[in-house]
Amino acid sequence: MVNMKTITVQMPEETYQRIKAYLKRHQVKQKDLLVRLIEAALENDGCYAPWSTAHKEKKGERKI
Repeated sequence: MVNMKTITVQMPEETYQRIKAYLKRHQVKQKDLLVRLIEAALENDGCYAPWSTAHKEKKGERKI
């Protein structure tokens, strides 16, 4: 089983309501949306967790 951690954030009420409406429209759970957004941001930045088995080594790169 994967170790899970909790992240808590505060945001403006308007943003929160927009997120809730998005979740309802797309039938997505809040946790799933946030994890996907964070993972996409990290992937776009080229960051990865060296201990993660999900990381795919790019040609010419060495795993740490």
